[in-house]
Amino acid sequence: MDEFRLRKAVESDLQEIIRLWKQNIKTINTASDIADFLHQSPNYFFVAVPMSAKSASTAEKLIGFVGGAVRGGHGHISGIAVDKEYRNGKVGEKLINAVERKFIDDAFETVTLEVRKSSRSAMRFYEKQCYKPSYIVKGYYADGEDALVYAKKIDTRR
Repeated sequence: MDEFRLRKAVESDLQEIIRLWKQNIKTINTASDIADFLHQSPNYFFVAVPMSAKSASTAEKLIGFVGGAVRGGHGHISGIAVDKEYRNGKVGEKLINAVERKFIDDAFETVTLEVRKSSRSAMRFYEKQCYKPSYIVKGYYADGEDALVYAKKIDTRR
């Protein structure tokens, strides 16, 4: 597998973030919704790019992204996706770590996220990152599926 690097998302990444989101996350979010997430919380969006990619000044193929936001006084992961061929290669873990570090820098002590109850692989991934199931939101997704909310306390002491 190719090596990769992380960086903050920039405006020229938007189409690739939309591509990754739509291909990897079962959602009704539109391209406009995803653009709004990025524009409202640009400090909490990070992307993974192959080491062979050119500079961030031009559009480049992304292999993963994570998007976060501030919700209810804590950090929240709104979306994370990694292209299938790059899964199980630490890309998702590094993306989660990047957004968590930003939440720590901004003095948040908790990070939350939602996951479909049917997405066992996602649950295993989050649990490996020390997220714990917190509660269920009945009918959270547009298709009526319940969401399991995961939470993690992050250490703001450095």
